[in-house]
Amino acid sequence: MFSTRNIPNLITISRIVAVIGIFGMVPFSSNVSILWAVVLYTLAGITDYVDGWIARRFGLVSDAGKVLDPLADKILVLVFLPLLQMQVIHFFPVFVIFAREFAIMALRVIVAKKGQNVSASFSGKLKTAVTLPVCGILFGRIAVPEIMKVPVVLIPIEWLRLWVASWPQWTIDGLVWATVLVTIGSFFDYLWRFFWQRTLDKAHGDPVIAKRRLLVVFPNAITMMNLGCGVAATYFAYLNQLMLSGGLILLGIYFDAFDGRLARRWDVHSKFGANLDSRADFVTFGIAPAILIYRALTTYLGSLSIHGVSIPAVAVAVAYYASVHFRLRRFNKTGHSDFFEGLPSPIGAAVVSISVTSFIFGSPTFLIPLCLMISGLMISKLPYPHLNRMLQNRIIKPFKIPALLCFLLTIAADFGAHRWITWKVGEFFLIFVGVYLTSPLKFFDSHENR
Repeated sequence: MFSTRNIPNLITISRIVAVIGIFGMVPFSSNVSILWAVVLYTLAGITDYVDGWIARRFGLVSDAGKVLDPLADKILVLVFLPLLQMQVIHFFPVFVIFAREFAIMALRVIVAKKGQNVSASFSGKLKTAVTLPVCGILFGRIAVPEIMKVPVVLIPIEWLRLWVASWPQWTIDGLVWATVLVTIGSFFDYLWRFFWQRTLDKAHGDPVIAKRRLLVVFPNAITMMNLGCGVAATYFAYLNQLMLSGGLILLGIYFDAFDGRLARRWDVHSKFGANLDSRADFVTFGIAPAILIYRALTTYLGSLSIHGVSIPAVAVAVAYYASVHFRLRRFNKTGHSDFFEGLPSPIGAAVVSISVTSFIFGSPTFLIPLCLMISGLMISKLPYPHLNRMLQNRIIKPFKIPALLCFLLTIAADFGAHRWITWKVGEFFLIFVGVYLTSPLKFFDSHENR
């Protein structure tokens, strides 16, 4: 029997019916069929707001509505499929939008099994408020045969369609990519609230303990990025794509500069995080540069090979990795301090990565002695100051921003921006590194803090 309690659910079902009607019109035969599709889509979008408002305003919220409403929302998003088929939108934005919807659906199922609920947030409402109008605008970009005689009720919508059709393509692209950014943002917001709720439950409702446990994730996530860069750098070095491999090693160094700092600042140390960081360092600063050295020297010393294996290249690569291995093992025992015992392995990896791909320093005449020198400095007991301490020096401090800029531009150049970055930014960065390499000689008093 009909009940007023079912009114919100019936409105939700009408949204599903409207989407079915739109799919029944595909492919659109004329501008009139598009106009009717826009009418149906607009009504469907309105019901997305009306059903929830009625349910909350009159206390008609039901378990069936909690299932039907998100289901109808997912079906409404399917309208992007005919737009994709008619090449009005690129496949990647559609993929991101669909991936977000299915990921949220999966999280809802997990939450429901535990008898919990993660309510809608502002970011989710913003995503809907942006996605629905953009999708409606894209209907006006479909190329179809024009029928001049348009029904009177559809004339205002036809004016809008013709206006949208006159927009430049960059405007449409901007709206689509804005939708993608909002979609990604709403997903991470939902993901954050999901993990927060789970962590809060495990902490028995104590927000202080829950926050501490959740903050551990961030340094570990950055460490995983470092490890991912190392693995990818090793793979591309094996493929002899030296510039890309060098850029990934430098990017791993950038990530490595933050994970430990965050963990110490937030006081969220964990044994798992320490072990993960150690493994990431072995890969990014040891294995990847060693393979990079081997591939570079093999290219230069091909005539000095036995059965395709360059003995000098193997010897230098193995010596380098052995030094990194020894250096990291020693560091794991001694821990952090104001001064490192031996050259830090990230500095060594940076020197190797930039030198291998340098037009100035990439020759074997320079590269072999350099790698052996860096290996020797890493296993030495020379006191190298922590970078933060080094940058406190009044002579070195003004060069902090230029050095960082050269480092970031070197990464960009290695990833393909070398067509626009014509300056030798990598070589300039090596000059800054050279100053650090000489720091044990106290040309600059690293104890000075003024």
